Amino acid sequence: MKRWGAVALGGAVVALLGAVGAVGSTFVRSDLTVPSGAVAALPAHPEVEGVSVTVIPTARVATQHGFSVRGAPLTDPLVSAMVAVLVRHPEGPILIDAGMSRNGVAHVATVPLLMQAIIELELSQSVAEGLAGQGLAASDLRGVLLTHSHWDHVSGLEDLPGVPVWLTDEEQGYIAHDDGAALYRQLDAAEPVVVRRLSFDGGPYGPFPSHHDVYGDGSVVAVPMPGHSPGSVGVFVHLSDGRRLLFIGDTAWAEEGVTWPAEKPWLSRRMVDLDPARVREQLVALHRLAAVHPELVIVPAHDERVHARLADGG
Repeated sequence: MKRWGAVALGGAVVALLGAVGAVGSTFVRSDLTVPSGAVAALPAHPEVEGVSVTVIPTARVATQHGFSVRGAPLTDPLVSAMVAVLVRHPEGPILIDAGMSRNGVAHVATVPLLMQAIIELELSQSVAEGLAGQGLAASDLRGVLLTHSHWDHVSGLEDLPGVPVWLTDEEQGYIAHDDGAALYRQLDAAEPVVVRRLSFDGGPYGPFPSHHDVYGDGSVVAVPMPGHSPGSVGVFVHLSDGRRLLFIGDTAWAEEGVTWPAEKPWLSRRMVDLDPARVREQLVALHRLAAVHPELVIVPAHDERVHARLADGG
């Protein structure tokens, strides 16, 4: 019995080590394959005066680079920033994502237990405070354009009662039943969210199959970017200073996800990406688009390094 017990224990140890090794291998760099061929170019940059963006930081989470993109060093620290992006336009400002509310720390309790165990949220300001610092109140906003409905993108809706929120049909279906949208449902139950349907009523936009022109002048354009969630969207913003930005939500957590391109490591994408295969398709498409348009600044929602370059005019 002792011999067979030892054999069984040894087999369990070997299996455990094998599993650890298999998971560990998913942190090793393995860039996605990029096919050759033509990529549809984007329309010309529209000339619209008075369009600008300001990144409103609301919270930070200290993490490791290797947890954000496969192949980055696990020993290198990286800040995951929770932000709202204020877009100013002559017809009125909007937010891309809502950042964190004054109760942002408490909202961490709505995420899965494994994520709760690794998230230490450092709240810097609520989105309402950030707007006040820009001389604005919630009532000044035309709406909030969510890249998707996860907790760290919707927390600030609590501070923006009555402000319309644009959502695709696919994202509304996801919100109705998925645990990833638990905080949205909680906030909606406490103060019903005013939803505006985001419909991609325009034709192809560069490599994207359809689009929605938010102001009707080409300055702010939403495109479908499903994968991270079914109704995830990307948002092009064409600034009056000539820069062209593309906010991609959590399709990538770090800029290397697009520049290499590379997906999140298995453990991270297992927790957050609903359809990893479609995320990979999006990353490759974004990488190819950036090669055709080197002036395009692609902005992952949480990469503080890219946010800092926007503030510096880069």
